[in-house]
Amino acid sequence: MIAQPLPTRSASVLAQFSEMRAQLQPLPQYAVGMVRAQWIFRSCLIGWGVRAYGHVQVNNRGWIELGQKLTFKGGMLPTTLTCHPGARLTVGSRCHFNYGVSLEVWDSVRIGDRCMFGSFVRISDRDGQRTAPIIIEDDVWVAHGAILMPGVRIGARSVVAAGSIVTQDVPPDSMAMGNPARNMSLDLVSRAPGS
Repeated sequence: MIAQPLPTRSASVLAQFSEMRAQLQPLPQYAVGMVRAQWIFRSCLIGWGVRAYGHVQVNNRGWIELGQKLTFKGGMLPTTLTCHPGARLTVGSRCHFNYGVSLEVWDSVRIGDRCMFGSFVRISDRDGQRTAPIIIEDDVWVAHGAILMPGVRIGARSVVAAGSIVTQDVPPDSMAMGNPARNMSLDLVSRAPGS
């Protein structure tokens, strides 16, 4: 007797089942991250879908407001959020924080939507000499080890390169790099004559 291959319908059902299982697999981890975030940020006003996978330390003696669907990644060192009395930290929706990020607020730090922060980023609105608000607009990427000094404004869709120390404003659609950081336009589109 000759062995018959599996009918096409059975193979199709198995493929659909495998695809469905792959989609559902992260759901338990997602749920655990949300439950952890509810506990870790219990002293804050938080939006729906905030997840904390790694160690996060929160010292809130001011006002911390976190938007929807934030992610705090796990890693070697904890992420710390410190808000001193009378200070205000506001984070928009869909932001991602890698491990080791340090946010310290004495007056005001405002972060827009869809921002990404690499590991070991340091943001503080006080440097020992002065205190001034920090504003980070939408769609900003702050890379590994960058430091944002008091009083800076990072424009929308900008990038702060790894290891940079930002002491002045960064215009929208720019890259800040170096110590102290210098700005360079991200507009790399060449325009043909007559277009």
